[in-house]
Amino acid sequence: TINRANPNQHQGYIPAVNLCTESFSNVEIGNAAHCCNLDSINLANVEETELPNICRLAVRILDNTIDLTTPPFDAAHTHNHKYRTIGVGCMGLADWLAKRWLTYNNLKEISNLFEDIGYYCTHASMELAIERGAYAAFDGSEWSKGKLIGAKPVEWFVENSQHQERWIALSQDIQQFGIRNSHISAIAPNTSSSLVQGCTASVLPVHSKFFYDKWAKGTVPIAPPFIKDNFWLYHENKNFDQKKVVKAVATIQQWIDTGISMELLFNLNQGVYFPDEPERTLKAKDIYETLVMAWELGCKAVYYIRTVQRDNFKELDNTCIACAN
Repeated sequence: TINRANPNQHQGYIPAVNLCTESFSNVEIGNAAHCCNLDSINLANVEETELPNICRLAVRILDNTIDLTTPPFDAAHTHNHKYRTIGVGCMGLADWLAKRWLTYNNLKEISNLFEDIGYYCTHASMELAIERGAYAAFDGSEWSKGKLIGAKPVEWFVENSQHQERWIALSQDIQQFGIRNSHISAIAPNTSSSLVQGCTASVLPVHSKFFYDKWAKGTVPIAPPFIKDNFWLYHENKNFDQKKVVKAVATIQQWIDTGISMELLFNLNQGVYFPDEPERTLKAKDIYETLVMAWELGCKAVYYIRTVQRDNFKELDNTCIACAN
């Protein structure tokens, strides 16, 4: 899946993912080492009308970073200037959905959002190519052949987008002017940075509507920003069907040219996933089927697989969540 979407197949292949599974590209032993040049858009604070400019700024910031910083070893420097790989990501999707009275079941709205982000970021990189030149390995790449995000032909975008004309025009512009960055988008975990930003992490549901995050220097209470007015619109990942998470991530992945840090959380207690079978617990077969489904739907990798252990689920008592103060 990863190498089929590799725009630089003419220069080699991608042998592995990075630690967080969202950023990867060609590497050459002793010569070119992948670098993670990442930033993230805080969707909790963004309005749709702001997206074009924010995406443009995010791409330019990362492209400037490549020129302004010095990697610690030569192979990283070589890779940076040959491929100019960047990764504009997102955090706060759960907040974006709740704010608009949507949930992770609204796949069409999720797709529309990330189509816009994918288009604006790709267009921004094309504009940079006009100003500063295409990345060094552009000639012969899938981009140079008119293919777009994920090395997909423009016909895919005509079939799957409501804005076919802009993708056709973008494909033509890239063939004419080039593109500045070989990879443009990647969604990181953002577990720590989202705390600073005051939003939910990455594109995943909240772990819980309220919980304490324990760190080496103390314990931090965590609650999503729109919990007061949109309480019921926040899915709790600890008791949310992970196949729905996979479907949402696969929907987003269509518009992300690198990867997504997809973390899956399986609850092993009774009465969580099977309302018609209250005594049933999750089996290894259920987890396996979820992973196979992720591959079949086009997800590129899985980050962590976590579990809520049996009898370690404090919310499983007789209190009603609707009575929570």
